[in-house]
Amino acid sequence: MKSSKHPAHSLHRPHRLHLLPAFLLCLASGVLLQPAVAVAQAGTAPTSQSPADAGIVDEDTDTPYVPTPADVVERMLHLAGVGPSDYLIDIGSGDGRIVLTAVAKFGARGHGIEIDPRLIERSRQSATKMGIADRAQFLAQDLFESDFSKATVISVYLLPKVMQLLTPKLAALRPGTRIVSHDYAMLGDWQPDMTLRMYVPDKPVGRDRHSTLMLWTVPAQVAGRWQFDLPKAQGGARVEIVVSQARQMLTGKATLNGQPVDLLGLRIDGERLRFAIEPSGRVERFRHEFDGLVKGDGVSGTATYHARAAAAAARWEARLVR
Repeated sequence: MKSSKHPAHSLHRPHRLHLLPAFLLCLASGVLLQPAVAVAQAGTAPTSQSPADAGIVDEDTDTPYVPTPADVVERMLHLAGVGPSDYLIDIGSGDGRIVLTAVAKFGARGHGIEIDPRLIERSRQSATKMGIADRAQFLAQDLFESDFSKATVISVYLLPKVMQLLTPKLAALRPGTRIVSHDYAMLGDWQPDMTLRMYVPDKPVGRDRHSTLMLWTVPAQVAGRWQFDLPKAQGGARVEIVVSQARQMLTGKATLNGQPVDLLGLRIDGERLRFAIEPSGRVERFRHEFDGLVKGDGVSGTATYHARAAAAAARWEARLVR
């Protein structure tokens, strides 16, 4: 176990799981997570598995760490939807494999954060040999002092204690930022948007040779009272919705010209806010659907009116009145 500016940092860094006391290793090996929104299965486990090794000692740096298997790295990047428009920051980048893969195979740019200068140098040498040093960089930093604001994607592999300390910093990132984690969840009530459990026969730690991958998207803050007028072509009525928010989970109520209406499908995906309203208890049903991007205290997008077999769309804007 190596020293760090922050005591929790020395316990575990992504893609380089440090050797731990036996009781922490047992804790780390026994995590079983349930999906919040969606679950995918990959591979089939054998009926029994031998106990996991405690860790691996890197021959070049004499540093104990656990590398993330290549198939897990690629699944993490696929789960996060990494592509050429993304900038990925890998927290605790070890030998640099996730940044190198994101750049070389997925066309992204990015950098890794690592406190071991020898592993930083190895990562830089790999990037140079691969001809991608201009798009894949590696910085000697402490994760609790690092700036993540440039990222569109964050990759992590951190023990629960470090995740607990890091969750507020990740939750404060720009709405729409995707966070993909290997094996360990966020603090408290921030459930993943998607979970993937996959069989990893060459995983160097863990009792059952499985990895759990989780994805979060930082949601825009939309709690409060929103007011707007329907487009003139859709009647021009005044709409008000009151939204309560717990991370990405929303609840609310709505009125149309002061009369209660049903509020349906209320959800936030990063910066994207969607919902529908329709009157209750009427023989002739109609619905207004709203889909827009949140920017500060405003949202703009499309309002679509559905009545019988007809539909009409128009520009839509709303303001948050706190």
